[in-house]
Amino acid sequence: MIYKTLAIVFLLLAMQCDALTQQRHQRMQRGADRLETLRQVRMIDALDLDAETAARLSVLFSEHQEKIRELHREIDQLTDELELAIEQEASDEGLLMLQSQIDENRNSLHSSRMEFYRDAGSVLTTRQVAKLIVFERNFQRDIREIMQDVQQRRGRPR
Repeated sequence: MIYKTLAIVFLLLAMQCDALTQQRHQRMQRGADRLETLRQVRMIDALDLDAETAARLSVLFSEHQEKIRELHREIDQLTDELELAIEQEASDEGLLMLQSQIDENRNSLHSSRMEFYRDAGSVLTTRQVAKLIVFERNFQRDIREIMQDVQQRRGRPR
């Protein structure tokens, strides 16, 4: 009887952990969506775009972001495979192959960014593309600083 009770408690705890993980993932996704919306709003403002140009750039930006997300997913997956290969003491040849695939995807990330700027040049003026490059660097820096501040505040005793 006690084993059945323990099994039920364990099962309920496992289901609760799964539900909490799903909720955390949903909160993280909502946060990422809000961050992308904020990025686009600030980008439109920083570049002083009219509605038509903003709409065209938003489409390009969304397509670019999807490519970037996919490449990051592939890099993460390959890195997981590399970690497993290290743990399983795979051959140097196998490790080099995975490293090469990761490098190719990182190069694709860079190429995708350059492609976005070229495509943006068909919608924006040269000055606006230059502002876009500066905006992206500054936006990333600002977000990183905000996240560091939040982490520091959470780390302090209340």
